Amino acid sequence: MIAAGIAILAYAATAVSDPSASEDGNKWIYGPEIWRLPPVNPPPTNSNSPFVQPQMTAIPPSPAITVPPAEMIAPPKPVEKPPVTNSPISLSGVLSNGVQLPAKPEPVKLWDGSFNLGLDGSEGNSEAFNFRCAAALNRKTSMHALTTSFDYLRSTANTVATAHSASLVARSEWLLSNASRWSWFINETVDYDEFNSYRLQDATAIGLGYRLVKSEITTLIGRFGVGFSHDYGGPEDGVVTPEAVFGLQLEHRIGKRQKFLGAVDYAPGIEDYRHYRIRAQAAWELLLDQDKNLSMRMGVIERYNSVADEDSRPNDVNYAMMLMWKF
Repeated sequence: MIAAGIAILAYAATAVSDPSASEDGNKWIYGPEIWRLPPVNPPPTNSNSPFVQPQMTAIPPSPAITVPPAEMIAPPKPVEKPPVTNSPISLSGVLSNGVQLPAKPEPVKLWDGSFNLGLDGSEGNSEAFNFRCAAALNRKTSMHALTTSFDYLRSTANTVATAHSASLVARSEWLLSNASRWSWFINETVDYDEFNSYRLQDATAIGLGYRLVKSEITTLIGRFGVGFSHDYGGPEDGVVTPEAVFGLQLEHRIGKRQKFLGAVDYAPGIEDYRHYRIRAQAAWELLLDQDKNLSMRMGVIERYNSVADEDSRPNDVNYAMMLMWKF
């Protein structure tokens, strides 16, 4: 320990005797470089002073850590939402993520129809049975309407037929334009009657129609055209008669449960106007059960033919009350 202290004092004395000094006459003590510490206070600015540190220049940042301006940074990509079809749908039509699905449009109903059935009879001193059925099938679009109807009647008294007839009516009608009241039509009627002057008669007509009244509750259509009728059996068996055709068709709603239907067609002969046919019908419908589409129908049909033989009358009237199911 004594030897180490003597060595340090000797080294200090050597340093004090160093002729180097500052301009202000102060002596500075130098030691080995490894013992030199940076001064706490900045040294004098004299360039001759050994403690004047060279001015440090700014070190440029490394290119690896250079950050571009904010506007050059690409924005993050938005998170893509899954397609709507992959989201579970509740019974109320709301997706699991709370999105309300648009309501699906109801399918357009093009076809509709009905079936009618009526039965009555008696047993005992007299036996009678009446059976009547009817059916209708319609197709309607914005520019076209197809209507078909079929009616069948059979009545017996003491097992003997007193009435046996069938009728088929079909009409196809096209509007001239969406906003027009005018239309053109083709009409076909086939009548069978076992007890009439003819057994079978068919009539075909083509012409124009005009909607005299068109509203939500009332429709009245007038028609006129030309055509022909053909009889099978009777006094004019096989005769084809050219005819003019005039007609009216009415449909009127009474409240939400009742409807009145009516139609009349008048067809005079072109060559002889005294030879003519009249077909008229009317019906009243009452809705009984809306859920089951059940209605009651009371109707009457009259057919008149000016040409009749001695054993038959020119006029036939049939009426009935039936239960009707619509579909």
